[in-house]
Amino acid sequence: MMIKNNDFKINNSPKIEPSLFTGVSCNSKAVKEGHLFVAIKGEKLDGHDFLDEAWERGARVAIVQTDRGNTSGIKKIIVPDTRVALAAIAAEYYSYPSRKLKVLGITGTNGKTTTSYLIRNILACSNEDSGLIGTISYRLGDRDIPATNTTPGPLELESMLSQMHSIGLRYCVMEVSSHALDQHRVDGIEFSGAAFTNLTPEHLDYHKDMGSYFNAKLKLFQNLSPDSFAVLNADDEYGARIKKLADSNVITFGIDNKADVMASSIKLSLEGIQAIIAAPKWNFTVTSNLLGRHNVYNILGSIGAGMGLGLTSDAIKSGIEGLQGVPGRLEIIDCGQPFKVFVDYAHTPDALEKLLAALRPLVSGRIILVFGCGGDRDRTKRPLMGRVAARFADTVILTSDNPRSESPESIIREIEDGLTGSINWTKEIDRAEAINRGLSIALSGASSDDAVVIAGKGHEVYQIFKDVTVPFDDRDVVRKCLLLKKF
Repeated sequence: MMIKNNDFKINNSPKIEPSLFTGVSCNSKAVKEGHLFVAIKGEKLDGHDFLDEAWERGARVAIVQTDRGNTSGIKKIIVPDTRVALAAIAAEYYSYPSRKLKVLGITGTNGKTTTSYLIRNILACSNEDSGLIGTISYRLGDRDIPATNTTPGPLELESMLSQMHSIGLRYCVMEVSSHALDQHRVDGIEFSGAAFTNLTPEHLDYHKDMGSYFNAKLKLFQNLSPDSFAVLNADDEYGARIKKLADSNVITFGIDNKADVMASSIKLSLEGIQAIIAAPKWNFTVTSNLLGRHNVYNILGSIGAGMGLGLTSDAIKSGIEGLQGVPGRLEIIDCGQPFKVFVDYAHTPDALEKLLAALRPLVSGRIILVFGCGGDRDRTKRPLMGRVAARFADTVILTSDNPRSESPESIIREIEDGLTGSINWTKEIDRAEAINRGLSIALSGASSDDAVVIAGKGHEVYQIFKDVTVPFDDRDVVRKCLLLKKF
């Protein structure tokens, strides 16, 4: 049986009630008796090929966007886009939990995680515990679940929002990736506000060009209601474009261009940041343990979000100053060694440039950089990252960083194309050995002014080789190496 429904939207769902089903699944292997199955066409697998398995496991109705003529007796409701359908069904199945919370979405190429941590700490200083969904983990009260995706699928999202509400939380801070927006994962979520950090080339293997990448990010702001708010980076050209297209209340932030929230008299050191903040109703000095000019922007974005949520300046200031750091974001590893060691998630040309540009004026000795590029991802950024490394670092060690199905040697060769000039560089495919070599170089110099920077993985605790994922944590490797060196 096939029922056509060409108007499957959030507020115009087909003639079914998700509550009549025992559950909803888009994974045939997770289907149980009485489930509604939604067939999703993915990059590698197509759920339409698994309708018979869903039937065998107990599904009697499936949402599809094409009829494959399966042999089972499963009833099919056909819609134009099953991803859109899944978002609508998930929201309805979990009784629209985002309507019972204040959900703040954060999007942009870089800075999402740090901004989300800042906002969550600001809320804590307002006596509000909040849920968190992001790159590092999903936090639901006392539960801290390692993240599988920056923004998970609709069923996981709506389930987590429902759980947050059930344990008494009133806020959720959510990182929203471009993939999630393009794939309609957050279509069923009603955001109270959204923040935009910046936009630089990334994920172009997926989006193909910057126009498509921007349009994916733009969706978050186009779907905001008129009574919600948008926090936008006024120093980013794409932030200015969003401002012209946004229908919600706009709060801008910046350093160079006129904005609602601005920072001046900025002082940067290895101890952190100090700046004077000017906002429509506030002027105050803020200090932070975070490092670098790029984190000034993250701080400003969090202030704008706090304003949009109606929080006090005291809570905002306390939240910023109370955040000790973010895992894998310019994280300092101190085992008593005479030089600095930083571990950072920077894995794009822009992020690497901001990282090294932040450290270069603060490190009077050598910057010894260890990094690689991910396999099966945007290849155009590899020589660009090599160029950034050559510009800022004194010594570069190229290594592996989740090579996946690609040859680590071929990835490194493409990074090499950007290593122009007289830069001192070498390569070591074994990432643990590359880190050890970087530490040895710093130790041989016997200078407390040197810094070893290990970029690309940050908080990650794995390496991906083809179809095998192995435990690997840059921070643990650093500590083990320094221990062997008697620190």
